Amino acid sequence: MSCAFAWGGCDCVGAASAVFAALHGRDPLEGVSAWRGPAEAMRIIKAGGGLERLATAQARRLGLREGHAIGGLAVSVDARTLLVCIQPGIWAGKTKTGFAIMRQAGRGWYA
Repeated sequence: MSCAFAWGGCDCVGAASAVFAALHGRDPLEGVSAWRGPAEAMRIIKAGGGLERLATAQARRLGLREGHAIGGLAVSVDARTLLVCIQPGIWAGKTKTGFAIMRQAGRGWYA
């Protein structure tokens, strides 16, 4: 989460996915086309039916359980970013200047 913001690697979806992969050895973005900018990211997310729907499909593909747990993933309440749970009720999400801590998350998955 502390890396410099970069589309397609350390962005609002990639950073949380990288944390999950480091913790669990499974890449939540496996099989999703790579992107290099906001237009490509939005095209991929839109083709997947929106971020929540795309994340749900990826979670099912990986056999993740639905719910919230430390080290798990969730979409933000506004379904605009992917978050990682750092402790019960505390979520981290990548921003352009670092990361933000959030007290709520939407639909989530854990290993």
